[in-house]
Parts: sequence; C-alpha cells; structure tokens
Amino acid sequence: MANSTTSVNSKYRWLRLPLYMAGGAVVGFLVASILLKAPANLDWTFSVYYNYDLLFGVLGILVLALFACNTAILVRIPSNLNLEEDLPSDGDSLDSPAERSLGIAMIISNFNVILSFTWGALALSLLAATRSVTGSSETFNLINLIVAVIAIFMVMLLQNITLKRYNNYFPDRTLDLNSRNMHQEHFDKLDEGEKWTVYRAAYRSFRNINVLLSAGMVSMVLYSILFTFAPFPIVVLSVIWIAHIGIYYREVYRRNKS
Repeated sequence: MANSTTSVNSKYRWLRLPLYMAGGAVVGFLVASILLKAPANLDWTFSVYYNYDLLFGVLGILVLALFACNTAILVRIPSNLNLEEDLPSDGDSLDSPAERSLGIAMIISNFNVILSFTWGALALSLLAATRSVTGSSETFNLINLIVAVIAIFMVMLLQNITLKRYNNYFPDRTLDLNSRNMHQEHFDKLDEGEKWTVYRAAYRSFRNINVLLSAGMVSMVLYSILFTFAPFPIVVLSVIWIAHIGIYYREVYRRNKS
C-alpha cells in the first residue's frame, strides 16, 4: 500500500513542473498586459561611457577578486602535505585545514574559469557585432577583448598551479586536465562513501537545474512580452532542457537494463 502511494506521489511530482511553467506564463502575461507598462526605450546596455562598459567592469572585478582569493589560499597552504604538522583540527573531520582550503581553492578556480571565458565570449561577440556600426567604440571593444584574453590565460595558469597542488595532496586521486575522461577517471578512484556523496550531489544538481531552466524559460517569455520577441534564447533553453532530461532518462534506462 505504501509503495503504491509513493508511486502515485512520484507521478504527480513530475506533473508539477509543467503546471508551474503554465502558471508562470499566465501570471507573466497578465502582469505584462495589465499591470506593467515598461518604457519602450529602456536601456539594457549597462553602460556609463562606452556600451556595456559597466557589465565588463563588473566581470573584470569579479575575475580579479576570485584570482586574488585563489592566490591567497595557495600562498597560505604548503606545497606538500605534512601529516605531522597539518593534522585535522576537528576530531570528527578527516580533512586537514590545508586540505579544506585547497578544496575551496579548486572551487574558486573553476568559478573563475567560467567567469573569464564568459568575459571573453561577450567581448568577442560585442566586437564582432559592432565592427560595422557607425559611431561604435571599436577601440574600447578591442582593448576589452585583449584584456579578457589575458585574464583567461592568467586564470588558466592559476588553475594549473592549483591542480598541481591538489595532486600533491591527493596522489591517489590525481586530476589530469589533458585527459578526455578526467571526471570519470577521478570518479573511479573514489571510495564507496565518496561515490555515494557524488550521486546525491548530482541528483540534487539535476533537480535544481530543472528549476533554473524553467525559471530561465519564464524569464525569456516575459522579456519577449515586455520588450521584444526573442526566440533564440527560448529555443536554446528548450534544447538544453530536452538534452538534460534525455541524458538523465538514458542513464536510468541503461542502469536498469544492466
């Protein structure tokens, strides 16, 4: 009886997402058509002097701040683990303070790589889009792209240093950025408890990505209603969402079949 109830609840749980999407679309349409009258000339360039200079300034500050944090962590921890001097400070924890700091450095490094590549992609797109536009700030766009490329190289260099420090601390589970199956190879080196943690984290990530994709879809619909029709982001989000769900079901099917 309990299993049948759980099965029914699970089916209804899968129906909540499209219902939420439909409700969000209806609310968005009502708000856009009745309550809100957005100005047609609303400026989305996030600029002070040049087009999008504020946006790129924020990205640059974030990249620089994360770079400084990552560097500070690497300076504080030794190059190699000393088991006698660097013991866990908490009796319930198996990780030493240096190991925990190194884990934070790895997370910061990954975030900074994403931000720096985002900066570079936006800078390249802006330069290509405004090259033939009269009166565009081509010099600023070119300098912005050069600085973004330099930032990418610096962040990648720091990530390699962080990775080498990680491999020194964990020689039994080294990471190789040049490997095509780096994540799979690293996962195979984990013990059963760590693999279970990865499974739970992956499923939590899967659920949250579904929510974020639905929120992104609703926001793009609202943008099209309030300002201008933007089909490309909606199509891209739909493709990503279908691929995301499809990969999940494929893996479930393969596991059940095996």
